[in-house]
Amino acid sequence: MRILSSFRLCLNRRTVRLGVFAAFAVLSACGTGRGARTTTGARATATRVPIQLDGHFDDWTGVPVWSQATASSGPLEAAWAAEDAQWWYLSFSVRDSVSHSAMPGTLHLLMDTDDRTQTGGTVFDAAVGLAGVDVALDLSRADKTQGNGVGAGAALRTVGPTGLGAYRSAYDLDVVALPSWSTTRFELRIARGGTRDGFAPLGRAVRARLVFESTSGVVTALPAARYTFATPLETRARTQLVSAIPSKADRAVRVVQWNVSEGSFRSPANHAKLLAAVSPDVILLDEAYAETSDSTLADFFARPELAALGRWRFAYSRSGGRQHAVVATRDREIRQAASMVRMEYPAGVLDSVRAMVPTAAQRLFDIEATAQLSSTGAWITIDGIETLFVPLDLQSGGFFRNPQDQLRVLQSRAIRAGLQRELGFRTARGALVIAGDFNAIGSYESIFTLQQGLDVDGSDLALSDASRLSERSLVTWTDPKVGQFLPGRLDLTLYSDAAFERTGGFTFSSADLAPAFAASLGVTPESSERAADHLIVVTDLRRKR
Repeated sequence: MRILSSFRLCLNRRTVRLGVFAAFAVLSACGTGRGARTTTGARATATRVPIQLDGHFDDWTGVPVWSQATASSGPLEAAWAAEDAQWWYLSFSVRDSVSHSAMPGTLHLLMDTDDRTQTGGTVFDAAVGLAGVDVALDLSRADKTQGNGVGAGAALRTVGPTGLGAYRSAYDLDVVALPSWSTTRFELRIARGGTRDGFAPLGRAVRARLVFESTSGVVTALPAARYTFATPLETRARTQLVSAIPSKADRAVRVVQWNVSEGSFRSPANHAKLLAAVSPDVILLDEAYAETSDSTLADFFARPELAALGRWRFAYSRSGGRQHAVVATRDREIRQAASMVRMEYPAGVLDSVRAMVPTAAQRLFDIEATAQLSSTGAWITIDGIETLFVPLDLQSGGFFRNPQDQLRVLQSRAIRAGLQRELGFRTARGALVIAGDFNAIGSYESIFTLQQGLDVDGSDLALSDASRLSERSLVTWTDPKVGQFLPGRLDLTLYSDAAFERTGGFTFSSADLAPAFAASLGVTPESSERAADHLIVVTDLRRKR
C-alpha cells in the first residue's frame, strides 16, 4: 500500500475500454428453468466449464445471456449466470467503464434466497424492487463515500420487514468480484452454502434482481427472475487444502513477488519462512520499511530458512520514503541498475498535477515529492538472457481519474521513463520483468503504461496469471478483519514473453496448506495473514528456444 491509502482493492486483459461512467443501471436474475444459467424465460443447460475468477471471461464463452437489457434498463447491457457445487457466479456488462468498488451510486444485488416472498422484506417499489428479499449485496456502498458521491467497497445487508438492515462484511459470504479496475464487464461469486451469523444456504431456487441507485437518487433495474440450481450443494469445506508446493519445470526460474506490508516486515520471521516455502530463485519485494539497509537485508537473507536455499545477493531502492523496493537472487550475480538506484519524477510533473487537484488532495503530492518513487531495477542473467527486474509499489486508493488514480499513472510513467533510460544505455535491449503492488482500482492505464511496447521485440509485456492454490481465482490481497473491500488482485507480474515462456505460477497463502504440511514448513495456516495482507505471487519463467 502506498501513502495515504485508506481504500484498497484491486484487476482483465491488456485491452480495456476506459471511459467515464455516466448513468449506471443494473442487472437482474434470470428467467425460470432448471440448470446453471438461462436466457430469461428459457430452459437452461448445466454449466460444463468451471468458472475461474480472473476477469478474463474466456470461460463464459458459450454461457447464454441470462438477462438482456431493454431500452428502459439504463446502461447495463447483459448478464450471465453459472454455478458449481459451492458457488453462484454472476457476470454483467455495462456500456461505460466503472469500478465495482467505486461508483457514483450503489449497485444492489437483491436476493430472495429461499424463493419465498413471505419472508424477508421488500426493497424499493414494485417497478424496480423485489419482494421477499433476504440478503442484499451492495457494491460501492453508500455509507463510505470518497467524494463526489462515489461509494467505497462492498457490504452485505440482511433484509427484514422494514427494508435494508445494517452493513455487514461481504467476507461473510466469501464474495469476490474481478476485475477491480474500471472496465465494462465484471464477474463475481457468492457462497451457496452460507457461512456466518444469519446467512443461510441459498435454496434450491432463488429470485434475484440487480438495482442501481445513483448518487442523484435515480433507481433503475432489469426484471427480477428465478434461478434454479442444477448442481447439488457441496457441504464440505470450500477450501481444498494442499499438501505440496507445485514444482517448477526443468530449466525454469521461479520469480516471486510480494508486498511485505511495511511495518510487519520489521519482524520478518514469518516472511522468511513463507518465502522459503515456495523455493524462489528471484525475489521482488515492495513496501520494505524506511530504514531498510544493506545490514537489515543481509540479516533477513541470512535467516536459516532462506540461507538453506543458497547464497543471496540483493539490491534495493534509495527512494520511496517509508516503502522501499528490493530485488534479490540466489546463487546468481546481481547488478543494480546505476540509473535506477534512486527513482525520481521528472522535474515539475508533480507540481503540474498538484495544481489541478482539490486542496484536500494536495498534501498527497507534497508527501510524494519527498518520498519519490518506490521502485528500482537490477540486472540478473537468466539462462544467458540479461534481464532487468523492476519491483514497484504504486499509490493505493481512490477511483477512476481521482487524484490517487492520477498519481498512479504519473508513477507508472516515471518508472517507464527510468527503465527506458536504463535499457537505452545498452547496445542489446534486455528482457524485462516488472512486478509489484499496482493497486489498480481506478483506471487500467497505470498497468498498460508498463506493458506497452516494452518487450524485446517491441510488443507488449505479458501479464502472468497466477491462481491461488486452493481456489479458482486470481486474488492476491485480502483483509477480512476490516472487510470493507472485497478480496482483489492488486499484485501483478509483467514479463517479456518474447524472451521467456511461462511454465507455471500460483498465488500462495499458508491458509491454503493442510495443517501437517504447513507444520513441516515451519508455518501455521495463520502465518500469511500475520505477515501481510498481500499474498505471495509466483511466476515460473524459462528461456524460449
